[in-house]
Amino acid sequence: MMRFAVIDAPSILGLRPTGVEDLPEALKKAGLIQSLAAAYMGRIDSLPYDAQKDEATLVLNPQSIHDYSLRLAEKVAEARSRGYFPIVLGGDCSILIGCLLALRRSGQY
Repeated sequence: MMRFAVIDAPSILGLRPTGVEDLPEALKKAGLIQSLAAAYMGRIDSLPYDAQKDEATLVLNPQSIHDYSLRLAEKVAEARSRGYFPIVLGGDCSILIGCLLALRRSGQY
């Protein structure tokens, strides 16, 4: 039987404050962890947000996204090393970078 681990990643670094940062709490309040009989691996707190796009890349918060992705990748890798299938609750789409980095580092994807 597959074992799940929930990780909160309420980052909005690649978007703007729209409410997606509240999704992890809403899903947990609705009983997601209990419904899946999942472990809770914690929360990766978001880094400071800057609404101005980077002049060189035209991306919002590129350095913060980089740093956040590294932290999230470590947490996803930790969950996998403990035999869990990680369920990452975001946040905006930029959290995918950390998830994919963890998988890539494992050499299987």
